[in-house]
Amino acid sequence: MFNYIDAIIFLSTLGLVLGVGFYVGKKENSKDDYFLGGRSLPWWGVAGSLFGTNVSANHIVGMLGIGYSVGFAQSNYMWGAIPALLLLSYVFLPLYRRKKIFTLSQFLGNRYGESSQLLYSGILLVLIAIQLAAGLYIGSRSLLPFWKDLGWEGIGYVEGVLLLGIISTAYTWFGGLKAVVYTDVIQSILILAAGVLLAYLTIQHPLVGGWEGLWAKERLASVSDQRMNLFLASDHSSLPWTGALSGLFFLHIFYWGTNQYVVQRTLGAKSLREARVGILGDGFLSLTIPFFTVLTGVAAYHLWSQSQSTLSVDPDEAFSRLVSIVVPSGYGFGGLILAGLLGAIFSSVDSMLNSASTLFTVDFYSRIKKTEIGKRFLGEQESEEEAVQVGRKFLLFFSALTILLALFTYTPNSKGNFFLEISGQSAHFTLGLLSVFLVGVFWKKSDPKAAWIVILLCPILSLSLPSIYTWLSSEFPILRTIFGEKFNFLHRVFIVSVFGILSQILLTLVFSKKETGSSIGFSVKIDRKIALLGILYAVGVTYIIILRVLFNVSPWTCGWSSFGFTLLFFLGISVWKVQKFPNKYRLRNFFRNDIWAAGALASTTIWLYFIFS
Repeated sequence: MFNYIDAIIFLSTLGLVLGVGFYVGKKENSKDDYFLGGRSLPWWGVAGSLFGTNVSANHIVGMLGIGYSVGFAQSNYMWGAIPALLLLSYVFLPLYRRKKIFTLSQFLGNRYGESSQLLYSGILLVLIAIQLAAGLYIGSRSLLPFWKDLGWEGIGYVEGVLLLGIISTAYTWFGGLKAVVYTDVIQSILILAAGVLLAYLTIQHPLVGGWEGLWAKERLASVSDQRMNLFLASDHSSLPWTGALSGLFFLHIFYWGTNQYVVQRTLGAKSLREARVGILGDGFLSLTIPFFTVLTGVAAYHLWSQSQSTLSVDPDEAFSRLVSIVVPSGYGFGGLILAGLLGAIFSSVDSMLNSASTLFTVDFYSRIKKTEIGKRFLGEQESEEEAVQVGRKFLLFFSALTILLALFTYTPNSKGNFFLEISGQSAHFTLGLLSVFLVGVFWKKSDPKAAWIVILLCPILSLSLPSIYTWLSSEFPILRTIFGEKFNFLHRVFIVSVFGILSQILLTLVFSKKETGSSIGFSVKIDRKIALLGILYAVGVTYIIILRVLFNVSPWTCGWSSFGFTLLFFLGISVWKVQKFPNKYRLRNFFRNDIWAAGALASTTIWLYFIFS
């Protein structure tokens, strides 16, 4: 189906990305420039880069595959991120930017000391290596059919991994974060265009019958074949509703609020306001992702159901198989979709490479320089140019390491839901870090010694829980009835997160009898009036949820009621905030205040949840 027009479009976009990356990064010679884009990134750069970093090949390919194999419940991964984005905007980010830090490990270092700082950096480097290798794997695997169709027979899985790794490394090595951000903006546009195009072509396919045809097929399908349920049973093997509303929330907080390769571009924004607007902009873009990834997968399932071929399609192959069926040749559509997929791969790989080099240079190399051996062989003073050169050298080493991991730890013939598998694996390492971040931000007395103990304990519990559940469920069969034969990783995430938070508090209380922990504390003041309004708002939303769940009130009624209620709540806070300004400046400052935009984002999210419930 691919021809020279597709090849021209694909190669042109590749050249554009490389050209922009090399051009914008040509003067990156200081630490601020190379690692944080000179702290001069505009809001649209932050929004585009956050979107591009988040929507990796894992999302494009993996979420479509889950939509095909599991259903629309995968949308929880995107819509459930909105509370975490708001938490980053109004709680975490003001603290981070006030300290003018390069890495979130520095925040932990200020809060708890060097042990927690180095543990964070070490764990994040391991996590980034896993995610990077995974991105190269799924990217190369997804591109295999396209190389073959273009007649490029010499490019197999190995050659694909090498090409993706080398090209993304090249402009990231040269241009630093600024190159990453500006190329991510281009790649985000490509991702959106390709995703919307593929969704349209799939839903409008004659075997699907458009939006109305899709819903008609859903209504006629058996319960096991339905794919448009947002909440699945608590014993569902992949996405139980109990996990989606508990453990997934903690995963979102870590990913959006305490994850170096996501938060780093917000640290490089011109100002706190620019960063917030960028985060909120990414939030609105994130709401659209399920409609061109998950929904496309649902439509693909019904398309293949008509031809009795669903059993022959593996989830991670659904994307490439679908493109070969629904995309007409000769119009360049295939090249655009291929460019969008390539953009999704590059936008995640480049972000993680840049963050890995930042963590190593700031947290490890600087400490090595201070040792006696470091002073003897590396010199006592660390210049700006030296830091950039060290970051570039480590980036090359780390890139080579992850390429080898992708080649030797993954096979292009796996059958599972790759997106869910990689999420479950990564969660083992992150929950201890999340716990100490949360307690450290909200509780001034949180103890440094307790922090590193919790960071080390949580992975042990996380790895042990499946075995513990197997034993408990054999003793208490009701657990299997409620949660299924196997313990879903989202339930594990919730238990480990709660354990980490409680352990941090209890250990602090024990250690506080012997010594007093130092801290920066939680410095965002909450007005009593706003706190009271927040309680009233929570009561109101809870009432609407009860009407929907217990009394089966129409989802449209509950959706629009919650939308209006939420929007009025945030507008009320915005109006209250501008009362301190003179009358002639209130309207201008109302629109300069981003709280009303946060309200629009929150109300739209809640509306979507009710509509699809």
